[in-house]
Amino acid sequence: MGSTCMTSVSTLFVAVVHVEVILAADSVVAVVRDPSNNSSHHPQTSCPKLNPRRYSHCFLKVEANTAGSLGVLKKEVSVMNKLQCRRHTVRVVYSARRELYSYVVMTLFGPNLMQLRKDCRTNTLTASTVCRVGIHALYAIKQVHEIGYVHRDIKPANMVIGRRGTEARMIFLIDYGMARAYAIWEDGHVRIRRQREHVLLRGTTRYCSPTVHARKEQGRKDDLWALIYVLIELHAGLPWRGITEPEIGAMKSALPDEVLMADCPPEWIKILKYIRTLVYESRPDYKKIFDIMMESVARLKITFDDPYDWEKRNGTMLPAINDTLEGQQTLTRSTLSNSASSTNETRKSKERCFMYPTTDPKEFEANDIGI
Repeated sequence: MGSTCMTSVSTLFVAVVHVEVILAADSVVAVVRDPSNNSSHHPQTSCPKLNPRRYSHCFLKVEANTAGSLGVLKKEVSVMNKLQCRRHTVRVVYSARRELYSYVVMTLFGPNLMQLRKDCRTNTLTASTVCRVGIHALYAIKQVHEIGYVHRDIKPANMVIGRRGTEARMIFLIDYGMARAYAIWEDGHVRIRRQREHVLLRGTTRYCSPTVHARKEQGRKDDLWALIYVLIELHAGLPWRGITEPEIGAMKSALPDEVLMADCPPEWIKILKYIRTLVYESRPDYKKIFDIMMESVARLKITFDDPYDWEKRNGTMLPAINDTLEGQQTLTRSTLSNSASSTNETRKSKERCFMYPTTDPKEFEANDIGI
């Protein structure tokens, strides 16, 4: 992006945004401030009045409107707008198009999983951490599927944690520039979009499914396939390094699951074998995958309150983790303990679902899109 466009963006937001740091050519981190308490729109920017506590820090992403531009940001905003009806997903604060550029102001999250893994001394994450990451990520992927899209670029760099409170212990999915609709609504009914015979490679070769290497249409199963590769990479590392894309595809097809996941929780093998049975049109059984993931959690005696590997730095929990809503845990425990008929395990499950809604089994049973 040219400097003219970036300067224009800074000027555009001068009344409501202070730009702190430029992170990349197409995005900046910004502190959003609403100087007007008397009107819902600022006269210069037409920016809606913002909640200063909830949106005190936001992420500003900008794309130049150049000749031949693919309009990736427009597509990404369209997908994120559809996600606004889904819980625990990215929030769009404001978006607009100007003569030279388009921009979107959205949720500012914490570090991505690739950054967090690099921060750990071993450059790998324990099974305890990765098993929980998998469950939170499964929820995030399902939210995209329930609005009729496949993400098509599931990778650690596109999975982030929240910035504070309980959200700092949850995984959020970002970057919808490669997302594609698999569902079409016609006359009030929804159907699966017909798959194309041959498609271009979309995604990251390290994590994409064999379907992508075969240049076939990606369905919901392929996002989940990529998720398993992500979990393997985070915990034990993927074996395909320094080779070409065709060689990676051949290796993925030839390597037995038991060999690929020899150093991983054995439950993951069951998940990948199930995913292999699915076709483009298939609706994955998210609850089945969730239940298998929870088998690992139970076998390894993991709790969702256990510190993540990146929280163990210097032997202390990161401050953001303790920044929970005031009285939330107290409310949870006192409310649940009043039920004399609840077993200890049921109580723990309810408490977990209250603190971490992305681990609620009901969320994985629901079929909101209907296909």
